[in-house]
Amino acid sequence: MMKKVYSAEERYEALKLANEIGNKAAAERLGIKLDTLYTWISKAKTGKVGYCDNPGNIPITDPNRLKQLEKELQEVREEKVNRISTQIFWRKSMN
Repeated sequence: MMKKVYSAEERYEALKLANEIGNKAAAERLGIKLDTLYTWISKAKTGKVGYCDNPGNIPITDPNRLKQLEKELQEVREEKVNRISTQIFWRKSMN
């Protein structure tokens, strides 16, 4: 019998379900062995790619993904600066 290979997205969804309803119930509902689910949980806790919050199984060393993350980080930083600047402006205008 061939071993079933689960995609990173399937593993990710299984982990989310296990977190919501419990490991045993999730394994039963999904028709997977409880040991398999425990293995995925263990790998997710150690941050293995495809088991945590990266269901696309895209390594962070991928230049496109890295550029995207850097762009998002820059946008967040700019938003923070704008928010702080606005707060300072309003405080000064109130005095």
